[in-house]
Amino acid sequence: MVQYIVCFVFGVLISLFSHWVRAETLFEGYSKVLSGGIHCGYIVNRYEFDEKKKQFISIYFLKTNPHCSSLTESLKAYAAVDMTPISYEYTSLTGSVSKSIDAKFEKDKKTKTTKMIAIVKDGANQQRVVKDLPKGVFLSTFLSYVMLKSPSGLRADTKYEYKAIAEEEADVISGVAYVKNKDEFNGVKGLKVFNEFKKSKFTSLITEKGEVLSTKSPAQGIATELVVPPSVATNNMSVPSELLNNLF
Repeated sequence: MVQYIVCFVFGVLISLFSHWVRAETLFEGYSKVLSGGIHCGYIVNRYEFDEKKKQFISIYFLKTNPHCSSLTESLKAYAAVDMTPISYEYTSLTGSVSKSIDAKFEKDKKTKTTKMIAIVKDGANQQRVVKDLPKGVFLSTFLSYVMLKSPSGLRADTKYEYKAIAEEEADVISGVAYVKNKDEFNGVKGLKVFNEFKKSKFTSLITEKGEVLSTKSPAQGIATELVVPPSVATNNMSVPSELLNNLF
């Protein structure tokens, strides 16, 4: 559930693409995770653009304590300028149960269709997943990019229907996002976005630059809040520095 909530986090305004691609790091931030109002974890998230390879990169790391199922999760995903998937690596550890997915995407130049080839390791089980992707499918971590790139952009009273890859399942899921009224969080103005993805519903507050300030999932009682400094997010929880250095 937390994966779906944070898929919006820290989007970058595509209409400013020509200005921002000069920077290697487009955005980086820390959010705290709350369950039933109790601080139970943190998220580190970064978006980058590789000028040489013309690729967008999304990286995130999530860690929660026993109040939020003792989950450790990471994702490193790559997409082309048009948001066509290139590859991603996903890992999770819930208690003692581990899962990893290594996925790559191949495009047929003749048919212009894209195929996903993924190796999924779930505990002691391993399988190879091969799927032909419908046109327009993207990695869910880049959802805000796709919305901002759309003809209507990110503005109130708009609706976005989409099909995205749920990275933690290596599967294509239908979703819909509704951009509603303006609101604010800690004095910062943004747009309220209601999203439905894989039978889960959550609300995000997003600035005009696509940066997510907060998210809420009423049914699950899960919420996230962008904070500074990082210590507010980690809140004395363990921070695996070596893992983060390798990931980021």
